[in-house]
Amino acid sequence: MKNKSTFKKIYFGVSLIIVIALLILIFCLSHESGEDSTQTSGWFTSLLNFIFPFELSEAFVRTMAHFSEFACLSFFVNNLFVAKKEKLYPVIACALSFIYAVTDEIHQIFVPGRACQFQDMMVDLAGIISGMAVYVVIYALVKKVATLRIEN
Repeated sequence: MKNKSTFKKIYFGVSLIIVIALLILIFCLSHESGEDSTQTSGWFTSLLNFIFPFELSEAFVRTMAHFSEFACLSFFVNNLFVAKKEKLYPVIACALSFIYAVTDEIHQIFVPGRACQFQDMMVDLAGIISGMAVYVVIYALVKKVATLRIEN
């Protein structure tokens, strides 16, 4: 029984570290000036265009970055609840992730060359909902497999 308790503590600790790291990453990327942000996305777009046999626009890459950041955040906030409460709280996880998305956009008002954009918040929300949906599906599959193992 002690091993299970230790595993739960480690699982929660790792989950918390991942969520904090994502929050810091999102904050740091949002804190880049408009010029620095353009350089970062330009560099990343060039890298992706080198890797893939088709051309990606910088606008598409920037949009997918917003979507991906918040899909990951929502996924891991859901995981944090499961690690701590052993229960899924998808609506609360989405709400917390969206509050961070809104504060992230407000933060950009104070960064030179950046702005608070409603469309970015909507892309963030789409990522949040997608991350939550992926987590809920994985959670349900894991529960189903665990139930089948117990029955057999």
